[in-house]
Amino acid sequence: MRRTLQPLGVLLVALVIVAVLAVAIAVPPSNNGDPSSRSAGKLGSLALYTWLGRLGLPVSRLSGTFDLGATDVLVDYDPSVAFTKPELDSVMRLVQRGGDLVLVFDPGTVDTALPLLQRVGVEIAGTAPAGPATPAQPFDPAGRVHTVPTSAGFALLEQPPLVALLRSGGMVVAGGVRVNGGGRAWIVADSAPLSNDGLRHGDSAFFVLSLLERARGGRIAFDEFHHGEGATSGGAGSIFAGPVGLAALLAAVLLVVFLAVNGRRVGRPVAAGGDARVPSAATYIDAMGELFARSRQRGAIAQRYADELKRRVSAVTGVDSGLDDAAFIEAVAGAQPESSDALRALLGRARALAGGRPDEAALLHLARDVDAFERSWVATPQWRP
Repeated sequence: MRRTLQPLGVLLVALVIVAVLAVAIAVPPSNNGDPSSRSAGKLGSLALYTWLGRLGLPVSRLSGTFDLGATDVLVDYDPSVAFTKPELDSVMRLVQRGGDLVLVFDPGTVDTALPLLQRVGVEIAGTAPAGPATPAQPFDPAGRVHTVPTSAGFALLEQPPLVALLRSGGMVVAGGVRVNGGGRAWIVADSAPLSNDGLRHGDSAFFVLSLLERARGGRIAFDEFHHGEGATSGGAGSIFAGPVGLAALLAAVLLVVFLAVNGRRVGRPVAAGGDARVPSAATYIDAMGELFARSRQRGAIAQRYADELKRRVSAVTGVDSGLDDAAFIEAVAGAQPESSDALRALLGRARALAGGRPDEAALLHLARDVDAFERSWVATPQWRP
């Protein structure tokens, strides 16, 4: 009597159908409301994460544990999980030692953001209408930020220590705070400018760069811990934690057994065709990130070299690095005239490159000269900090 595999095949088909239906019912129809840096939906921040990586900045994600030891810039974009007191203390320690916090929230996440706002001394003044936001003051040295589209959200109370950056309808929707002489907290009361959908509109991308140019260092961490990726969530093991995952695993095991026992290909081989593959949203975002990288908009790097040079000299001499270049050089020349000419030349080169489209060789040459100048300055005995 010949054995048949029809019962196994029927069982396999039934299990696959059940698994597909379970997945279709359990999975949301879209991820447009997911603010994660892993999400390609409209509200996600995958485009920003990908673009910054393409620019050569070291970006990472905080997941599993909330450890800020290797972080210079913390991006808390629409946090949905409440901060504990130790986590708030950890964020404030990061900022007080010179790091930067970029806090973005909207009406759906304002309750989660309030404890952080209170820690940095920022209050909400009311609501702000949707529309283009314009600079409240010339905070971008390159003059690239003119209009930043925003959606309806909250307005920030314009009082110290908050310094207004963007206004929409006369209301402050973005501002900065210097925390105890340390780093800065950048508050954006609307998620649209940094979202996948909003980053490509208006001058949103240049607005983000203008914030990062003032950061102490380049290690940027996107907080996924407060999007639910805690120690007990996320990871490959969570895929099989529920009945849907177990059903999918069982169907896969039965499929492998069926193919091994049957010993032949499932169906006829498909001839190569000319059908074009429809790109996914993630593929589109990756391509846009590569396009930004090839645009050769590297002036912001030279701008950052200049600002870092002023901070280093300020740390040695005590001259305020917030002065404009001419006033800063004049103040330094009063104490160290033999170094003022070299400082003026370096700052002039950096500002000229920041306003143009420098190539890699020009930036590398500038970086080496700035480093050599800083080493010679610090090595001078009378100016050693």
